[in-house]
Amino acid sequence: CKGVRLEIRDSLETGYMTTADVVTLLKKNGLDPTGRLIDEVNCRSIEKVLDEVPIIASRECYKTLAGYVVVEGEWRRPILRVISDSGDSFYLDEQGEVVEHIARPTYIPVATGHISRDFARRELLILAQYLRADELWNAQIEQIYVTPREEIELVPRVGNHTIVLGRPGNYAYKFDKLRTFYTKGLSQVGWDRYGRINIDYSNQVIGTKK
Repeated sequence: CKGVRLEIRDSLETGYMTTADVVTLLKKNGLDPTGRLIDEVNCRSIEKVLDEVPIIASRECYKTLAGYVVVEGEWRRPILRVISDSGDSFYLDEQGEVVEHIARPTYIPVATGHISRDFARRELLILAQYLRADELWNAQIEQIYVTPREEIELVPRVGNHTIVLGRPGNYAYKFDKLRTFYTKGLSQVGWDRYGRINIDYSNQVIGTKK
């Protein structure tokens, strides 16, 4: 065997795990195929080890005639990191699956506060999906805070203010109001004029000065 090759179905996600990471993992488990006879390489054993890696959604291992062991994989795509007041810490992927640990850092919104796993998968997942799908909010919102009453506040990257979102839901309407307030309000008076911006109420945005 000449070595291991890692092939990722989505090239945008290769940063989560490299070929060197896979080789290190196989060495740790006594399964590094490099230098062994191809017939002695057990692909099923390699797949079982990869099944223990939380970030891997699917995998397939096979041998080539050229003497390589190829690992094809598809990564889960984390869209939210959760750090709750209870000390629980995990990631959610696009489908709401919990990923306990990611070895390499990923730059996604962080949710903190009074958060259970059920609330995260039932409510915060929808919010995270909405933010990720919008270019402005994907770049602007860096932290989500959940109060003990399960109301949501947001911390933006630009502007020294807190966005009060209120109860979960109705995101398109609320963020449309915020977008208008940003473009027609804050762009005129300055991004640091208000300490809190409340978009929870119908037909209005309430800005509280610092």
